[in-house]
Amino acid sequence: MAKTKELSKDTRNKIVDLHQAGKTESAIGKQLGLKKSTVGAIIRKWKTYKTTDNLPRSGAPLKISPRGIKMITRTVSKNPRTTRGDLVNDLQRAGTKVTKPTISNTLCRQGLKSCSARRARLKFAREHLDDPEEDWENVIWSDETKIEHFGKNSTRRVWRTKNAELHPKNTIPTVKHGGGNIMLHGCFSAKGQGRLIRVKEE
Repeated sequence: MAKTKELSKDTRNKIVDLHQAGKTESAIGKQLGLKKSTVGAIIRKWKTYKTTDNLPRSGAPLKISPRGIKMITRTVSKNPRTTRGDLVNDLQRAGTKVTKPTISNTLCRQGLKSCSARRARLKFAREHLDDPEEDWENVIWSDETKIEHFGKNSTRRVWRTKNAELHPKNTIPTVKHGGGNIMLHGCFSAKGQGRLIRVKEE
């Protein structure tokens, strides 16, 4: 059975608020884009336990203690560009050994996601996974890059909550009208590397 996506605490609280305002389960589900059964389960849980928090359940114990979760959450809140490797090392120094996927899953449960798109490259790789080797001998790979005199032009990953992409901590400062840059173009194939060319602006 596929694992269902867990609702955020804000969404669970919103369901209860709408229920207390007199809305039906069907109306709440339609407004929030949820199934009626999901809405009903949240409301029944709230009526029984007077909370929308996740209740203790059986299963494997968390690999990171509540104290460790607070530590890494506080770290990425202060510096959203902290890498998973940095967090793994921080926890290891504190006596907890975990993997990078565990870091991602833990922060995701706290409403934090590492945001950067890689779907296009993954899609291309899967589409050409079974291409014969000789086909690649007729391919030339080329790309260009812009080296900024100020800051970096590349995509930077940050840990952030939903709708927080414009927060100053999650953005990179830029220079008005540009800080100057150098454009380079290069290529390679199965036969080796091509020349690296500087593209001069006209």
